[in-house]
Amino acid sequence: MNMLVAVDFSQSTDSVLKEAAGLAGKLKTKLYVLHAVGDDPAARVYQTSSFSDYAPEVVSLPGDVQLARNLSAEELKREHNELLNISANLRRNGTQAQALLVKGDPAEMILQKAKELESDMIILGSHGHGLLHKAFLGSVSEAVIRHAECNVLIVPTPAG
Repeated sequence: MNMLVAVDFSQSTDSVLKEAAGLAGKLKTKLYVLHAVGDDPAARVYQTSSFSDYAPEVVSLPGDVQLARNLSAEELKREHNELLNISANLRRNGTQAQALLVKGDPAEMILQKAKELESDMIILGSHGHGLLHKAFLGSVSEAVIRHAECNVLIVPTPAG
């Protein structure tokens, strides 16, 4: 038995991880922590680290593809490190955890990995990175619910 938890480093990530770790502990199962990165660096919207004391700053980068690629590489490295830290913290707290960083459409990657890993449950947040992304990331949850071949747990974003 294993569970796949999808994270997007938004305000809901801590709640999603807490719920997933609690279930994994009770069920004594392995937890795969997945983060999917989009394919097109020029189309990405960047957000400051969730560890910042400041409100997230959204920066759109239309037009300057090389700058977008450079920032995309930096963002990818940061996200990779953050994902590794998450899985290391889970292991320190007694949860069997493995980090998975994948590239592609988030909903497709979540569904594909869950199938490949024969996951018994997918856990993810209801939506992610704020007002600009609410509609898009809400559609990730909806797509996963509609197409998953296993149980799906949607953790609501905390108020605040």
